[in-house]
Amino acid sequence: MSTSSRPSFRLEVDDQVADELSVSPEKSVRFDRTHGLIAAVSLASAIVAFVAVRAWFVPVGATSVVPASVIVESQPAGAELLIDGQPRGTTPLTFSIAPGQHTLLVRAGRTERAVKVTLGSGAQVAQYFDLTTNAPAVPPGRLSIITEPAGARVTVDGRSRGVSPLVIEGLAAGAHSLSVTSDAGSAQRTITVVDGVAAEVVFTLARPAAPVARSAAPIAGWVTVASPFPVEVIEQDEVVGTSGTAKIMLAAGRHEVILRSDTIGFEERRTIEIAPGAVSSIEVVAPKGLLNVNARPWADVLIDGNPAGQTPLANIQVTAGPHQITFRHPQLGERIERVVVATSGVSRVAVDLNK
Repeated sequence: MSTSSRPSFRLEVDDQVADELSVSPEKSVRFDRTHGLIAAVSLASAIVAFVAVRAWFVPVGATSVVPASVIVESQPAGAELLIDGQPRGTTPLTFSIAPGQHTLLVRAGRTERAVKVTLGSGAQVAQYFDLTTNAPAVPPGRLSIITEPAGARVTVDGRSRGVSPLVIEGLAAGAHSLSVTSDAGSAQRTITVVDGVAAEVVFTLARPAAPVARSAAPIAGWVTVASPFPVEVIEQDEVVGTSGTAKIMLAAGRHEVILRSDTIGFEERRTIEIAPGAVSSIEVVAPKGLLNVNARPWADVLIDGNPAGQTPLANIQVTAGPHQITFRHPQLGERIERVVVATSGVSRVAVDLNK
């Protein structure tokens, strides 16, 4: 088709509409300034809002999380410390760490202890680890033998052990056959010895007849000793009796005696007055000792049936003498250990519940 044959289109606009559609240079400048001002105001508002929100959120985040402070000590000192598997130095050590759950592990040679702790923001925590390889051995049983009258020959399991009053150390735990013999008579008894416990046996034998004037006044009296743990009553380097005995006979008058327990390292001097035919009494107040308790991996601890906390436990004050320590773990069960707490130093008991 030739160019001359193509249809043509023409848009006709009246003069008034044409004037409205045309934009003069002055109107164009005003339009650009208006839009620029609106854009600037919008940008400034956005910046102010961002700064305000940031100023509100940042201090809150900064003050809500405070590192925890942790002190780790061990016996012996100088153990390697790892936190979440990463070395941090040797004990004793004080450090800061982010709040949350962490695993603390100390290692000395082939011995290591580990515990999981959950630390709050700003918490201050002290952890003590006992790395001694073995708990102190419980001392063997002790047997105190008293006879009335004194001086009876003592035989244990058919073996002569001396004359009463007598204290026998180092008896193996279990049942033993005990026999006492004197001119006044004899007696036999089976006793059970427990490690770490001092047992006492009293025999009353028939006294030989002797004429006594009716007007004669008694020349002796008695003393009883009440003690929370077994003690020997010693006068002039001789054991004259033990606590728990119904009565200890002594000559009338003043006596200087020593109350002693080698098991717990206790010794105390007392002066007593023995009245003829009367009974005096002595009461021993239990001193305190220090006890450290630990378990692997960890355990809830009861001391003599009373809750004491969760391992590791350090420098617990308890009465000196024998105690029963119960370890409980929800997955590893329960274990009972016995320990004799001394008055000096720190007594320790530790178990490995994994074994």
